[in-house]
Amino acid sequence: MRNSLIRVLHKVCISVCFLGLSYSVFAQDVLIQNARVIDSSMSDETQLTDILVKGQRIVGLGAGLVAPDGARVIDADGRPVTPGLFNAATQLGLVEVSAVSASYDGGSVNPKVTASLRMSDAYNPSSTLIPYNRMLGVTHSLIQPRSEGGLFAGTASVVKLTDSDGIVVKDAAMVVSLGDAGSEMAGGSRAASMALLRESIEDARDYANNKESFQRGSRREYALSRHDLEALVPVVQKRLPLLVRVERASDIERVLAFAKEYGLSLILSGVAEGWRVADKIAAANVPVIFDPIYNLPSSYETLGTRLDNAKLLNDAGVTIMFTGMGWQSTHNAYLVRQSAGNAVANGLPYKDAIRAITSTPAQIFGLATYGQIKIGADATLVLWSGDPLEVSSNPDLVLIEGQSFALESRATRLRDRYFQRLKAIEE
Repeated sequence: MRNSLIRVLHKVCISVCFLGLSYSVFAQDVLIQNARVIDSSMSDETQLTDILVKGQRIVGLGAGLVAPDGARVIDADGRPVTPGLFNAATQLGLVEVSAVSASYDGGSVNPKVTASLRMSDAYNPSSTLIPYNRMLGVTHSLIQPRSEGGLFAGTASVVKLTDSDGIVVKDAAMVVSLGDAGSEMAGGSRAASMALLRESIEDARDYANNKESFQRGSRREYALSRHDLEALVPVVQKRLPLLVRVERASDIERVLAFAKEYGLSLILSGVAEGWRVADKIAAANVPVIFDPIYNLPSSYETLGTRLDNAKLLNDAGVTIMFTGMGWQSTHNAYLVRQSAGNAVANGLPYKDAIRAITSTPAQIFGLATYGQIKIGADATLVLWSGDPLEVSSNPDLVLIEGQSFALESRATRLRDRYFQRLKAIEE
């Protein structure tokens, strides 16, 4: 009886471990033959090419490449290959079950910890959401905190969806919420949120220039804690961009003027009414992050929402980056490609949609060797069964820095496990 119980417990432990792990294949030389390359430098010609990967890099690109000894050879047979997809606004690795507070680390209600909140301190590379979205083509993301204790949400990070060491850029942007959300946190007025933002930036600048006086206690009292002020120093010194969540056209104009006045590097997020002031965003050379699939207003600040927002912003010369599907942007981060496809359906050039989910966020957030398929670039690639912006297509191969990852997740293993049980019962 005791031995039987031990055997049962052993099987349970193995099953639990199996369901919680994501399997990957260590980096191996790979030759992908007859692929249709789709990246930001793609031409209108549908010319097939070979891609040779050694270690973490692409080392060969062209027709008739020869596979090194021991290399894995894959015939793409005309299927498309893209860089791994980048969703520019998720909370991957910060949340597991949205309704369970113990599994959520994407924000803090503590007013003493706002700007100093770092998503890199909470990121969990073992989250079940990571292999799920990776197997569907997402390899990178900007993980953003939510503003809950004050206007400043904290510092966003860039992550790659590997099983460990996922933080690529620890401090990628300082996130702040204005508009409706900022108004509510500031006491019920957009004017109050702007006043608090000015005070915070002015305090941070004064603190940066007078640290010794502050340490001696001979400086005036600041509105934010020392740690929050320290976190804002790179912002006021223009070493870290301020990522502002804002939707309404008038709010966008106000933030653009604010950033110019204070000499800040700026990124806008949301921009439902961005098309209305697209020329001003472009003139300020400010990139934007948004979901191009939005087509209906969800509040008074998004009354001007329209499906061709991406086209109009792009036509004006605005640098665009995409996230996707609203509240699903974390658990289903891969839907960013569906949002990109909808942008194409509403007038955005195909190549520009691909840029918005690959090379543009890579460039904005300092990933110099990711986002393009060229010699010397990171071998972070996805081989698709069909057009990557078509919802019916799926990845047939996912490489991150040359490492091949199994196209499976906890969800697919559960599916297969219980399907086998069902088959056994039917037999």
